[in-house]
Amino acid sequence: MASQAISIAIQLASTVILARLLSPDDYGIIAMVMAITAFAGIFRDLGLSSAAVQKKDLTRAQQSNLFWLNVAMGTVLTAIVAAASPLVAWFYGQPELTLVTIALSFTFVIGSLGTQHGARLVREMQFGRRAVAAISGSIAGLITSVTLALQDFAYWALVWGLLSAGITTTVLLFILSPFRPALFSRNAGIREMLGFGANVTLFELVNYFHRNLDNVLIGKFWGTDALGLYSRAYQLLMFPITAIRGPINAVAFPAMSRLLNQPDAYRVYYRRVTHLLAFVSMPLTAFLFVASSPIIELLLGREWLGVAPLFSLLALTAFIQPVAGLRGMVLLSSGQSGRYAQWGILNAVCVSIAFIVGVQWGSIGVAIAYAVVNYTILYPSLLFVFKKTPLRSSDFFIPISGPAIASIVAVFMSWAIVRADWIDQLCLVLKIVSLGGSFVVAYFICTVLLPSGWSDLKRCAALLHRGQFSRI
Repeated sequence: MASQAISIAIQLASTVILARLLSPDDYGIIAMVMAITAFAGIFRDLGLSSAAVQKKDLTRAQQSNLFWLNVAMGTVLTAIVAAASPLVAWFYGQPELTLVTIALSFTFVIGSLGTQHGARLVREMQFGRRAVAAISGSIAGLITSVTLALQDFAYWALVWGLLSAGITTTVLLFILSPFRPALFSRNAGIREMLGFGANVTLFELVNYFHRNLDNVLIGKFWGTDALGLYSRAYQLLMFPITAIRGPINAVAFPAMSRLLNQPDAYRVYYRRVTHLLAFVSMPLTAFLFVASSPIIELLLGREWLGVAPLFSLLALTAFIQPVAGLRGMVLLSSGQSGRYAQWGILNAVCVSIAFIVGVQWGSIGVAIAYAVVNYTILYPSLLFVFKKTPLRSSDFFIPISGPAIASIVAVFMSWAIVRADWIDQLCLVLKIVSLGGSFVVAYFICTVLLPSGWSDLKRCAALLHRGQFSRI
């Protein structure tokens, strides 16, 4: 979490500084290429880092083979993207994209060199070392971009910033990770892990398309203005959610993989990590729902208030999404990558149908459809995901019930304040502070009044204070 907070601070600093040194056209050129590299990046890892983390008895020969496979795939992707650079320039009608695409294609081979070193650190839960590498890379990228931007390198400042960030992170992963690759071995026995990685890649590929379909449909049928409001609302909402969910999930995955042969311990751990994630994420999204208008006005200005209704509707989905997202981690930690891919396809089909139906009513319709489909498939998806695991659907609903009830009660109490006349007399900052304060008080009072609420509150506070998620 500390690493995530520092990374966010660096991203904000980068945005604030570089926005004053570079033009929108410079960012636009990089965005055009990143749209291509983001899709190609799905195949860089091949799911082999997850396979290395999940594998119970991973030998050095096996991980070395995974390392060489990652490097081979990174090299192939670099060659393909570089060869396609003239097509990218032709498609966008921007000749300068040829060299930019070639330069950014090297991020694939650079990143692939550190994939297994990073996986080893995750497997051994050495998150401090991994954080040092990631943060150092971000700082190196920021310094490089700012330095070159000051010397009028324009969009090349961003290109070299991305490359320097990747090189720095990979070099430090090599230094800080205990993994040292050996030569490729024919008899290492990695076929099972290749199948595991293939299923993970299939899930990510399907997930990529359905997560971008809403933007495609809104842009196609309702234009750039509607898409701009929708994408801005989605990005702002997911920013804090990702910051909370990422660190907890990163620790929970290797921990649950270790507990696979201890069904009772696995079940207890899942329930506790689910409760912890619900305890933190549910009140946050509930508060964002009730305070959407002043938050949007403060962050973006009054001209962006059209984002607020979308922001609130998307918060309905975000209320359940972080804890529901643990479904995938259950399947991966239990080694069921085939069912993981099946679940990805089923989920993508359901969400895609919802988007196609909802887009008839614009971005509001898409946001409503997204919420409806997520809650509709929740229980059936739990039955599917938990089928061959020690878990039951009650192991999901019981841990989240307390935070969910307390959050909903806090929403209704805060809503009374939102509608009060005196709140409109305050400036935006004081309005948000007042709403936030009343929400927090209501949430904690309700939590304490619930059965076992006080003990749950103390345990979550202790875990968040110590950061000991691996021993939940």
